[in-house]
Amino acid sequence: MKTPLSYQVTTNDSAPIAIINALSSLYEREEIDSQVIEGIYSLSYSILVPKDKSLGIKHIALFLEREMKESGLVVSYLWSHEVFLGPGCSLYRTLTNGGRAVAKVFSESSSRYITITSITNDYLYFFDPLYGSEYVEGVDRIYNAPFLANGRIKMSKLSDIGYTHMENRNQEEKELVLFERVKQ
Repeated sequence: MKTPLSYQVTTNDSAPIAIINALSSLYEREEIDSQVIEGIYSLSYSILVPKDKSLGIKHIALFLEREMKESGLVVSYLWSHEVFLGPGCSLYRTLTNGGRAVAKVFSESSSRYITITSITNDYLYFFDPLYGSEYVEGVDRIYNAPFLANGRIKMSKLSDIGYTHMENRNQEEKELVLFERVKQ
């Protein structure tokens, strides 16, 4: 049985929630081991360490790659210049193959993680686990797809929105984790 995607419980748990949302949209509830969920939460606490927050999401990706390999999960961690959206990019390929992604997104003063669930010629669909978050122009809220998305971005606006939010940021802050379920 599939479960609806979840919202954050605290202001600091977007990474584990976004990753669990990616898994729950790829797997049935019964296929996900509770020890995997426990591992995600345990490793996510390293994200809260101010010295190097990027280590947490990277460690979670490596953990899932190891722990869920037998379940057919292929995980790829990308950062910095590896993260882009364009012809032939890894994100587009993963999404068109039925995979999911977790991306770090930025607002004026902070960052958080969202789950990217699908892509069409017109829109990129995502689930933002921060309940009540404000969306900028070109981003639409979706209310009736709890298993897929709560927002969508027009593909024609995506690079403009991304550029605006990355304008005063270091390129190394960009992170993307790709999840693809391979039939065994």
